[in-house]
Amino acid sequence: MKYIVYVSQAAKAFSTDDLAGLLTHSRKRNSADGVSGLLVYRYNSDFKRGNFLQVLEGTDDALDDVWRRISGDPRHHTIIVLDEGKSETRMFGDWSMGFRNVDESDLAKFAGFSELGSDAFWQDAKKQALPDALSTLRSFYDAI
Repeated sequence: MKYIVYVSQAAKAFSTDDLAGLLTHSRKRNSADGVSGLLVYRYNSDFKRGNFLQVLEGTDDALDDVWRRISGDPRHHTIIVLDEGKSETRMFGDWSMGFRNVDESDLAKFAGFSELGSDAFWQDAKKQALPDALSTLRSFYDAI
């Protein structure tokens, strides 16, 4: 099983309806493609930007196809891969696409991610100087 974890900036703030539409489409497509994962969205009002943190997992071919679509999606930009690798089993197998719309308090306990969306966060992401993003996402998965 291949996985990839990335962070990106939303091209615009996502409303609840925008997020629902994104999730409906993603879940349908991921179920058909055998892809699972978790999407975290945070709107940082201090910096007036929305951000995505996502893990996707699936077979090599399925994940490569999904990654091509995600990389070219105009709804986000500044896409930075934080982690990628192989796993013996699915880590997010129960979800075609799990989702959390988080705020500052949800991220407070995750060093490096508590300021998701801040300028300092993006500088660290570009330098690959963030703590384990996969563990952060697993914490959200395990809490649900």
